[in-house]
Amino acid sequence: MLPILITFLIIMIVIAVVYFVGAQAPKKSTKPGTRGSTRSSSSRSRPTKERSRFRQTPGWLRKLPLVLVILAVVSLVIAVAQFRVAKSKATPTIVLVIDASNSMDATDVQPDRLSAAESAAQGFLQQLPPDFAVSLVSFADEPKMLVAPTTDHTEVANALADLPRGQGTVIGDGLASATDEIEKYQQGSQAGPAAIVLLSDGNDTGSKTPPLDAAANAAAQGVPVYTVILGAPKQGGGGANADLLNQIATSTGAVPATAQTSSELSSVYEQLGSQLSSQLKISSSAQLFVFIAIALAVAAAVILLLTTQRRS
Repeated sequence: MLPILITFLIIMIVIAVVYFVGAQAPKKSTKPGTRGSTRSSSSRSRPTKERSRFRQTPGWLRKLPLVLVILAVVSLVIAVAQFRVAKSKATPTIVLVIDASNSMDATDVQPDRLSAAESAAQGFLQQLPPDFAVSLVSFADEPKMLVAPTTDHTEVANALADLPRGQGTVIGDGLASATDEIEKYQQGSQAGPAAIVLLSDGNDTGSKTPPLDAAANAAAQGVPVYTVILGAPKQGGGGANADLLNQIATSTGAVPATAQTSSELSSVYEQLGSQLSSQLKISSSAQLFVFIAIALAVAAAVILLLTTQRRS
Protein backbone atom coordinates (compact mmCIF):
# COMPACT_ATOMS: atom_id res chain seq x y z
CA MET A 1 0.00 0.00 0.00
CA LEU A 2 2.94 2.35 0.62
CA PRO A 3 3.88 2.65 -3.11
CA ILE A 4 0.29 3.67 -3.89
CA LEU A 5 0.36 6.36 -1.19
CA ILE A 6 3.70 7.70 -2.50
CA THR A 7 2.29 7.82 -6.04
CA PHE A 8 -0.80 9.65 -4.77
CA LEU A 9 1.45 12.23 -3.11
CA ILE A 10 3.41 12.73 -6.34
CA ILE A 11 0.21 13.27 -8.32
CA MET A 12 -1.12 15.74 -5.77
CA ILE A 13 2.10 17.74 -6.06
CA VAL A 14 1.79 17.78 -9.85
CA ILE A 15 -1.83 18.94 -9.59
CA ALA A 16 -0.75 21.75 -7.27
CA VAL A 17 1.96 22.81 -9.70
CA VAL A 18 -0.48 22.74 -12.62
CA TYR A 19 -2.94 24.87 -10.67
CA PHE A 20 -0.29 27.33 -9.48
CA VAL A 21 1.29 27.86 -12.89
CA GLY A 22 -2.06 28.01 -14.64
CA ALA A 23 -3.30 30.64 -12.19
CA GLN A 24 -0.40 32.97 -12.92
CA ALA A 25 -1.53 35.50 -15.51
CA PRO A 26 1.24 36.77 -17.80
CA LYS A 27 2.37 40.21 -16.69
CA LYS A 28 2.22 43.08 -19.18
CA SER A 29 5.39 45.10 -19.32
CA THR A 30 4.89 48.83 -18.76
CA LYS A 31 7.45 51.61 -18.81
CA PRO A 32 7.34 54.04 -15.95
CA GLY A 33 6.64 57.66 -16.74
CA THR A 34 4.49 57.06 -19.81
CA ARG A 35 0.91 58.27 -20.02
CA GLY A 36 -2.02 56.34 -21.22
CA SER A 37 -2.71 58.79 -24.07
CA THR A 38 0.86 58.63 -25.28
CA ARG A 39 0.85 54.84 -25.10
CA SER A 40 -2.44 54.76 -26.91
CA SER A 41 -1.21 57.08 -29.66
CA SER A 42 2.02 55.14 -29.97
CA SER A 43 0.13 51.91 -30.41
CA ARG A 44 -1.94 53.52 -33.17
CA SER A 45 1.03 55.03 -34.93
CA ARG A 46 3.33 51.97 -34.73
CA PRO A 47 2.31 48.49 -35.78
CA THR A 48 2.16 45.98 -33.00
CA LYS A 49 4.91 43.40 -33.22
CA GLU A 50 3.34 39.97 -33.34
CA ARG A 51 4.73 37.25 -31.15
CA SER A 52 6.68 34.59 -32.99
CA ARG A 53 4.58 31.61 -33.95
CA PHE A 54 7.39 29.42 -32.68
CA ARG A 55 6.93 30.83 -29.16
CA GLN A 56 3.16 30.41 -29.21
CA THR A 57 2.00 27.30 -27.34
CA PRO A 58 -0.77 25.37 -29.08
CA GLY A 59 -3.98 25.16 -27.13
CA TRP A 60 -4.01 21.37 -27.01
CA LEU A 61 -0.49 21.34 -25.53
CA ARG A 62 -1.54 23.73 -22.76
CA LYS A 63 -4.38 21.37 -21.81
CA LEU A 64 -2.33 18.17 -22.08
CA PRO A 65 -0.79 18.29 -18.54
CA LEU A 66 -4.25 18.44 -16.97
CA VAL A 67 -5.42 15.52 -19.10
CA LEU A 68 -2.37 13.47 -18.08
CA VAL A 69 -2.94 14.22 -14.40
CA ILE A 70 -6.57 13.10 -14.69
CA LEU A 71 -5.45 9.85 -16.36
CA ALA A 72 -2.85 9.36 -13.59
CA VAL A 73 -5.55 9.69 -10.93
CA VAL A 74 -7.75 7.21 -12.80
CA SER A 75 -4.84 4.71 -12.99
CA LEU A 76 -4.21 5.12 -9.28
CA VAL A 77 -7.87 4.49 -8.46
CA ILE A 78 -7.73 1.28 -10.51
CA ALA A 79 -4.54 0.22 -8.71
CA VAL A 80 -6.13 0.77 -5.29
CA ALA A 81 -9.24 -1.17 -6.33
CA GLN A 82 -7.20 -4.13 -7.59
CA PHE A 83 -5.03 -4.09 -4.48
CA ARG A 84 -8.09 -4.29 -2.25
CA VAL A 85 -9.58 -7.13 -4.32
CA ALA A 86 -6.31 -9.11 -4.17
CA LYS A 87 -6.01 -8.49 -0.44
CA SER A 88 -9.57 -9.56 0.30
CA LYS A 89 -9.23 -12.79 -1.65
CA ALA A 90 -5.82 -13.93 -0.48
CA THR A 91 -4.56 -14.23 3.07
CA PRO A 92 -0.98 -15.54 3.10
CA THR A 93 -0.29 -18.39 5.51
CA ILE A 94 3.09 -19.28 6.99
CA VAL A 95 3.73 -22.33 9.15
CA LEU A 96 6.77 -22.37 11.42
CA VAL A 97 7.95 -25.95 11.97
CA ILE A 98 10.59 -26.27 14.69
CA ASP A 99 12.60 -29.25 15.86
CA ALA A 100 12.21 -29.51 19.66
CA SER A 101 14.12 -32.75 20.19
CA ASN A 102 16.59 -33.13 23.05
CA SER A 103 19.53 -32.58 20.69
CA MET A 104 18.42 -28.93 20.50
CA ASP A 105 19.95 -28.49 23.97
CA ALA A 106 23.45 -28.46 22.42
CA THR A 107 25.38 -25.27 23.19
CA ASP A 108 27.45 -25.00 19.99
CA VAL A 109 24.89 -22.33 19.07
CA GLN A 110 24.74 -19.88 21.97
CA PRO A 111 23.10 -19.96 24.41
CA ASP A 112 21.73 -23.25 23.09
CA ARG A 113 20.18 -24.36 19.82
CA LEU A 114 16.56 -24.28 20.99
CA SER A 115 16.83 -20.83 22.61
CA ALA A 116 18.51 -19.47 19.48
CA ALA A 117 15.75 -20.97 17.31
CA GLU A 118 13.03 -19.45 19.49
CA SER A 119 14.69 -16.02 19.41
CA ALA A 120 15.12 -16.08 15.64
CA ALA A 121 11.50 -17.16 15.16
CA GLN A 122 10.34 -14.29 17.39
CA GLY A 123 12.23 -11.82 15.19
CA PHE A 124 10.70 -13.46 12.11
CA LEU A 125 7.20 -12.88 13.49
CA GLN A 126 7.88 -9.19 14.02
CA GLN A 127 8.74 -8.75 10.34
CA LEU A 128 5.54 -10.25 8.99
CA PRO A 129 2.60 -8.00 8.06
CA PRO A 130 -0.20 -8.19 10.65
CA ASP A 131 -2.66 -9.69 8.17
CA PHE A 132 -0.50 -12.78 7.57
CA ALA A 133 -1.86 -15.96 9.19
CA VAL A 134 0.88 -17.80 11.10
CA SER A 135 0.83 -21.34 12.49
CA LEU A 136 3.28 -23.16 14.75
CA VAL A 137 4.20 -26.87 14.67
CA SER A 138 6.89 -28.52 16.78
CA PHE A 139 8.18 -32.04 16.47
CA ALA A 140 10.39 -34.46 18.40
CA ASP A 141 9.09 -38.01 18.86
CA GLU A 142 5.77 -36.84 17.37
CA PRO A 143 4.44 -33.68 15.68
CA LYS A 144 2.34 -31.25 17.70
CA MET A 145 0.12 -28.52 16.28
CA LEU A 146 0.62 -25.77 18.85
CA VAL A 147 -1.13 -22.88 17.10
CA ALA A 148 -3.53 -23.14 14.17
CA PRO A 149 -3.18 -20.44 11.47
CA THR A 150 -4.04 -17.10 13.04
CA THR A 151 -3.35 -13.41 12.51
CA ASP A 152 -2.83 -13.08 16.26
CA HIS A 153 0.97 -13.23 16.16
CA THR A 154 1.14 -12.76 19.94
CA GLU A 155 -0.40 -16.21 20.38
CA VAL A 156 2.35 -17.71 18.26
CA ALA A 157 5.03 -15.76 20.13
CA ASN A 158 3.76 -17.05 23.47
CA ALA A 159 3.74 -20.66 22.24
CA LEU A 160 7.33 -20.30 20.99
CA ALA A 161 8.47 -19.70 24.54
CA ASP A 162 7.28 -23.13 25.72
CA LEU A 163 7.87 -25.78 23.05
CA PRO A 164 7.15 -29.37 24.16
CA ARG A 165 10.28 -31.53 24.25
CA GLY A 166 10.86 -35.15 23.36
CA GLN A 167 13.23 -37.84 22.14
CA GLY A 168 13.41 -38.39 18.38
CA THR A 169 13.19 -36.26 15.23
CA VAL A 170 10.19 -37.00 13.01
CA ILE A 171 10.89 -34.47 10.27
CA GLY A 172 8.49 -36.09 7.80
CA ASP A 173 5.59 -36.14 10.25
CA GLY A 174 6.21 -32.55 11.29
CA LEU A 175 6.18 -31.42 7.67
CA ALA A 176 3.08 -33.51 6.92
CA SER A 177 1.27 -31.96 9.89
CA ALA A 178 2.08 -28.45 8.64
CA THR A 179 0.91 -29.27 5.11
CA ASP A 180 -2.34 -30.78 6.41
CA GLU A 181 -3.01 -27.65 8.45
CA ILE A 182 -2.49 -25.42 5.42
CA GLU A 183 -4.84 -27.58 3.34
CA LYS A 184 -7.48 -27.40 6.06
CA TYR A 185 -7.13 -23.64 6.44
CA GLN A 186 -7.23 -22.98 2.70
CA GLN A 187 -10.62 -24.64 2.45
CA GLY A 188 -12.04 -21.50 4.06
CA SER A 189 -12.97 -18.25 2.39
CA GLN A 190 -9.59 -16.66 3.13
CA ALA A 191 -7.48 -19.10 1.09
CA GLY A 192 -4.25 -17.67 -0.21
CA PRO A 193 -0.61 -18.48 -0.86
CA ALA A 194 1.30 -20.39 1.80
CA ALA A 195 4.84 -21.29 2.81
CA ILE A 196 6.55 -23.46 5.41
CA VAL A 197 9.75 -22.66 7.30
CA LEU A 198 11.20 -25.86 8.78
CA LEU A 199 14.16 -25.89 11.18
CA SER A 200 16.00 -29.01 12.33
CA ASP A 201 19.39 -30.05 13.69
CA GLY A 202 19.04 -33.78 13.13
CA ASN A 203 18.08 -36.68 10.90
CA ASP A 204 14.66 -38.25 10.53
CA THR A 205 14.21 -41.03 13.10
CA GLY A 206 11.39 -42.96 11.47
CA SER A 207 8.44 -40.76 10.54
CA LYS A 208 5.16 -42.39 9.57
CA THR A 209 5.23 -40.13 6.51
CA PRO A 210 8.66 -40.24 4.84
CA PRO A 211 10.12 -36.71 4.60
CA LEU A 212 10.37 -36.70 0.80
CA ASP A 213 6.76 -37.91 0.50
CA ALA A 214 5.67 -35.03 2.74
CA ALA A 215 7.73 -32.66 0.58
CA ALA A 216 6.09 -34.02 -2.58
CA ASN A 217 2.67 -33.38 -1.05
CA ALA A 218 3.66 -29.80 -0.22
CA ALA A 219 4.95 -29.28 -3.75
CA ALA A 220 1.68 -30.62 -5.18
CA GLN A 221 -0.18 -27.97 -3.16
CA GLY A 222 2.20 -25.26 -4.38
CA VAL A 223 3.64 -24.73 -0.89
CA PRO A 224 7.39 -24.02 -0.80
CA VAL A 225 9.27 -25.46 2.20
CA TYR A 226 12.22 -23.33 3.30
CA THR A 227 14.54 -25.50 5.38
CA VAL A 228 17.01 -24.21 7.97
CA ILE A 229 19.85 -26.54 9.01
CA LEU A 230 21.00 -25.65 12.53
CA GLY A 231 24.36 -26.47 14.06
CA ALA A 232 27.77 -27.53 12.82
CA PRO A 233 28.09 -30.95 11.12
CA LYS A 234 29.65 -33.61 13.33
CA GLN A 235 32.77 -35.48 12.32
CA GLY A 236 32.06 -39.10 11.46
CA GLY A 237 28.38 -38.45 10.89
CA GLY A 238 25.52 -37.34 13.06
CA GLY A 239 23.96 -33.93 13.27
CA ALA A 240 21.54 -32.59 10.71
CA ASN A 241 20.88 -34.51 7.52
CA ALA A 242 21.85 -31.68 5.19
CA ASP A 243 21.20 -33.68 2.02
CA LEU A 244 17.67 -34.50 3.10
CA LEU A 245 16.80 -30.96 4.18
CA ASN A 246 18.32 -29.51 1.01
CA GLN A 247 16.28 -31.89 -1.11
CA ILE A 248 13.07 -31.03 0.73
CA ALA A 249 13.60 -27.34 -0.02
CA THR A 250 14.65 -27.63 -3.66
CA SER A 251 11.91 -30.15 -4.52
CA THR A 252 9.25 -27.66 -3.37
CA GLY A 253 10.73 -24.64 -5.15
CA ALA A 254 12.31 -23.11 -2.06
CA VAL A 255 15.91 -22.65 -0.93
CA PRO A 256 17.75 -24.26 1.99
CA ALA A 257 19.82 -22.32 4.52
CA THR A 258 22.44 -23.25 7.09
CA ALA A 259 23.21 -21.53 10.40
CA GLN A 260 26.00 -22.48 12.80
CA THR A 261 25.72 -19.48 15.13
CA SER A 262 22.85 -17.56 16.69
CA SER A 263 23.67 -14.47 14.60
CA GLU A 264 23.62 -16.52 11.39
CA LEU A 265 20.30 -18.03 12.40
CA SER A 266 18.80 -14.60 13.10
CA SER A 267 20.07 -13.40 9.72
CA VAL A 268 18.49 -16.39 7.95
CA TYR A 269 15.10 -15.78 9.55
CA GLU A 270 15.36 -12.05 8.89
CA GLN A 271 15.92 -12.66 5.19
CA LEU A 272 13.09 -15.17 5.06
CA GLY A 273 10.75 -12.75 6.82
CA SER A 274 11.55 -9.99 4.35
CA GLN A 275 11.23 -12.29 1.36
CA LEU A 276 7.92 -13.84 2.37
CA SER A 277 6.46 -10.50 3.47
CA SER A 278 7.01 -8.93 0.05
CA GLN A 279 5.41 -11.70 -1.99
CA LEU A 280 1.87 -10.28 -1.75
CA LYS A 281 2.45 -6.56 -1.15
CA ILE A 282 0.75 -5.54 -4.40
CA SER A 283 -0.62 -7.76 -7.12
CA SER A 284 1.20 -7.51 -10.47
CA SER A 285 -1.75 -5.80 -12.19
CA ALA A 286 -2.07 -3.21 -9.44
CA GLN A 287 1.67 -2.58 -9.58
CA LEU A 288 1.41 -1.97 -13.35
CA PHE A 289 -1.21 0.75 -12.84
CA VAL A 290 0.96 2.36 -10.15
CA PHE A 291 3.84 2.61 -12.64
CA ILE A 292 1.48 4.05 -15.28
CA ALA A 293 0.23 6.68 -12.81
CA ILE A 294 3.80 7.70 -11.95
CA ALA A 295 4.76 7.95 -15.64
CA LEU A 296 1.70 10.09 -16.46
CA ALA A 297 2.31 12.41 -13.51
CA VAL A 298 5.97 12.91 -14.45
CA ALA A 299 5.04 13.51 -18.11
CA ALA A 300 2.52 16.15 -17.04
CA ALA A 301 5.14 17.93 -14.95
CA VAL A 302 7.72 17.89 -17.79
CA ILE A 303 5.25 19.21 -20.38
CA LEU A 304 4.07 21.91 -17.98
CA LEU A 305 7.64 23.01 -17.36
CA LEU A 306 8.46 23.16 -21.09
CA THR A 307 5.32 25.11 -22.00
CA THR A 308 5.95 27.57 -19.16
CA GLN A 309 9.47 28.25 -20.43
CA ARG A 310 8.11 28.60 -23.96
CA ARG A 311 5.70 31.37 -22.91
CA SER A 312 8.26 33.31 -20.91
